[in-house]
Amino acid sequence: MPVDSADVVIIGGGVSGLSSAYFLAKAGKDVVVVEKGTVGSEASGRSGGMISERVGESPLVPLAVESLNIWAGLDDELGYPTEFTHHGRLQVAVTEEQMDEVFSERDAAFAHGINVDQLDPSEMRDMIPGLSEKALVGVFFPNGGHANPQRTVQAFAWALQDMKGRLYQNTAVTGMKVADGRVSSVETSAGTIEAETVVAAAGPQTALLAEMVDVHVPAAPARVEMLATAPLEPLFKIALVGNGLYGRQAARGNLLFGGGPHEWADVGLTTDPDKPNTPLIRNIARRLAELLPGAADVPVIRSWAGVVEQCPDYLPIIDFLDSPSNYVVVTASAHGFGLAPATGKAASDLVLHGESSIDISGLGLRRFDNVGTGWRDERGWIPAPEQPAAH
Repeated sequence: MPVDSADVVIIGGGVSGLSSAYFLAKAGKDVVVVEKGTVGSEASGRSGGMISERVGESPLVPLAVESLNIWAGLDDELGYPTEFTHHGRLQVAVTEEQMDEVFSERDAAFAHGINVDQLDPSEMRDMIPGLSEKALVGVFFPNGGHANPQRTVQAFAWALQDMKGRLYQNTAVTGMKVADGRVSSVETSAGTIEAETVVAAAGPQTALLAEMVDVHVPAAPARVEMLATAPLEPLFKIALVGNGLYGRQAARGNLLFGGGPHEWADVGLTTDPDKPNTPLIRNIARRLAELLPGAADVPVIRSWAGVVEQCPDYLPIIDFLDSPSNYVVVTASAHGFGLAPATGKAASDLVLHGESSIDISGLGLRRFDNVGTGWRDERGWIPAPEQPAAH
């Protein structure tokens, strides 16, 4: 393409970038989204589709609560289906150690005034037929739910185009020009786009983009893996977390589950990251059979891997930088899908007003001022108990 221009150039056609683009276009901004592949082809379209308050991580609570409010009317808002189902989220403990985690979730919910119910084994099995006899205790979040990641990404993309937003797929960012403390243009494999504001929402490539403008963003790529079983008769409509797994039953009956541990990966700006499955898939299948013994003999028909970005504290970064002064970082730290509607709203607020109507005060980049470039190597593998998965 020849030299183009826009009010806002958004780098990344995943769910966070597209949500940001949609709300900006809705506000009347001329928006261009640049995606090196196709929309949702990376982590967003490969995620578990989980949506919840995530109360164990306090800085996320305002974003998560607002996101749930938006999800409730999102199909009507966008005009396209996301398959959002609002039947709750159950977190199950099958070991004594997991009981401590469940009780921590319960106590954090109470502390934030979030609705949660503690369930005994019989109550959980009423909710999830075939749940393991090993299930000890659970907490149920009535406001949780799940949606179809691929349909959701496509819904945002179509709604953006309905708002006259432009979407350049199969277009990689190759550089950025900075003049007088501002990004003046984004260089792509198809040409130059002059920009008033740039929003970097490129998932695992976010740190590489930041290097182009001399900013250190500690977000490292990590591989996550999931599987799908053959379709089953309807068992449950809720989002289910337990035995180190997270997942849901799809509209067609497939069980879709993933879980840690996850390992670091490497990515480039213009190439697709490697996404091979590893022996972890067998481990996920075993844990799923332990959690839902009735599904033990149901064949796994598909498995896949995706690459997400992970920050040192497992929390997102949403921030309007001081320098370059027209550069917004939106990196989800593997929380992208469930938080995406509110993430997009917060990012659009930053562009439009310089501040967000949603409290994102705990998600700024400055909290990592003392984190060096070698933090990933110092950390080693992401530990399994943290389970920072593509929810």
